[in-house]
Amino acid sequence: MAADTAATLAALEQYLDRTPCDVELITPSMPEFEGMRACYVKRDHIPLAIARPQTCSDVRVLVRYCVENNVDFVIRTGGHDCAGRSQVHDALTIDMRDIKYVRVSGDQKTAIVGGGIIFRDLARILGERGLITPVGTVASVGYVGWATLGGYGPFSTSHGLGVDQIVGAKIVNAKGKFVDVGDELLKGIRGGGGIFGVIVELTIKVYPLKDILTSLLIFESNDLKTAWTSYFDGYEKLAAEQPIPRALQLQLFGIELPNMGKVFAIGATWADADHEEGKKWINKIASLGNCLVNNPEPRSVAAYCEFNERFITYGSYGRGYTLNVEKYTPKTAEILAKYTASLPGGGIAISLHMLRAPEPNENSVFGPRVEHHMIELVTPTPVKDLEAKGAEWAHELMRELRENDPENIMESAYVSLLDNEDSDYRKIYGSHFDTLVALKKKYDPDNVFKYAVPRLFT
Repeated sequence: MAADTAATLAALEQYLDRTPCDVELITPSMPEFEGMRACYVKRDHIPLAIARPQTCSDVRVLVRYCVENNVDFVIRTGGHDCAGRSQVHDALTIDMRDIKYVRVSGDQKTAIVGGGIIFRDLARILGERGLITPVGTVASVGYVGWATLGGYGPFSTSHGLGVDQIVGAKIVNAKGKFVDVGDELLKGIRGGGGIFGVIVELTIKVYPLKDILTSLLIFESNDLKTAWTSYFDGYEKLAAEQPIPRALQLQLFGIELPNMGKVFAIGATWADADHEEGKKWINKIASLGNCLVNNPEPRSVAAYCEFNERFITYGSYGRGYTLNVEKYTPKTAEILAKYTASLPGGGIAISLHMLRAPEPNENSVFGPRVEHHMIELVTPTPVKDLEAKGAEWAHELMRELRENDPENIMESAYVSLLDNEDSDYRKIYGSHFDTLVALKKKYDPDNVFKYAVPRLFT
């Protein structure tokens, strides 16, 4: 540790020792440091230390100290940023994960959640009351980061995106003060995340539902082009014949599975209490190709997220990639089939998240409010030797889509899965970009929260 860094850390330790607060400070010399700083994507950025506030007041203490003493800091909620942007060398990591309370309202229509809650705890606590709120798929993801930047997942069509669940927020601003967010700033948080301050609390919508119905449909994939394209043909015909229920969410995969090889698969979820109807619809989707595996079963949202946690590795190498397409076209299907066949291994995969019949919401700055598919290229891998190969594979896939199906590519993309250098924020936020910039200049004019995503200013 450099002398100036050591002095900065020593001063912080002395300050916390004499200040009434419950902040747990984990320094690089402590045995638990490496485990505590581990994130989904591995980076060699060693923080000054990791501060784990236990209360919202602790966050205020930390922000005030950092601002007054010119100490760089970055906020961590879950640690799943696919480009590793919550890891900043020599900055203080403020790890929010101990602020994880859930307080359900008396009418059971909303809940106040702590700024560090992860899907695992949120889904479990709500589930104990027979309630759900939209989350993503992996248990250890931080809710606040996911929801405030968009929040695709198995409830996107039935209940809306994560960003659409937010009805209130409390932040610690650049002066270290609590702010109960008003409508103007709340619009910016819905899509702009934590760029205005540390989000210590959100009030979100909750809904009565005990279990969801889930099934992983695996299709015969000796001919991947046929598997991908025949699904397209069948789905288009089905959708033309009858409305697809909003409770049904379909996530398409090109993935490599043990003993099965590289396959076309669909993660089907049904977010409604009528599971018999859900089974009928999942079976209809299975009939759109030669489906080898289809076992619809009820699961709690917590169990669903926990099951998916098994498929990721903390400390993976590389980063994620993404682009949005307007439609699932035959050309898109052909290209995705081609790149399913050339998956490099190491858990690298293709995933398509569909936003179907989205509700308009002018009270957020989230960009793509039209029906579309968000293509996620899951290239982080635990195999270091595949890092460069995975990046090359992803770039080639995206290049082919842009060259061969250009009119289908949207200007906007999902900011959570991009990196700073490939983020064109004007295109990402579209008509809301100027509003977002104006709010940033108004509420954080000195760019105190400069490491939050989106990084509008350098």
